[in-house]
Amino acid sequence: MYNPKTLNWSEEMGTGDPEIDAQHSYLINFFNELGESIRKGYAPEDIEKVLKIMRFYAEWHFEKEENCMERHHCPAAKINQNAHAVFIQKLNTYQKEYEQSGGSVELAIKIHENLTEWIVNHILVVDTQLRPCIADEK
Repeated sequence: MYNPKTLNWSEEMGTGDPEIDAQHSYLINFFNELGESIRKGYAPEDIEKVLKIMRFYAEWHFEKEENCMERHHCPAAKINQNAHAVFIQKLNTYQKEYEQSGGSVELAIKIHENLTEWIVNHILVVDTQLRPCIADEK
């Protein structure tokens, strides 16, 4: 049985930009909701909801974050853009799997495991590189 871990946003994940940090916190809470859905008796439409929200997030948040990195001359800006492109590819793959096989609990678990790990690692490794860039300008 899959036991999704609960994630918590922490100051360690802070980028120095309150708007971006709030968006990251929202995303983490959203994935906790998916984990809770899986734990309580998952419904297939949960995958569709995840994919829709993630598409919105990818289009809206990534643009804001990439612009912020450019504006603050963050050396990680290109790495960040490339990582976002990988994320979009993952979303496209999951969307195709959903369309072909429907919303199985196995697919929900796969999405939860892979995207949760990607998001936390991305925030901690890439996004936090924005913090010193913002601090240097203050």
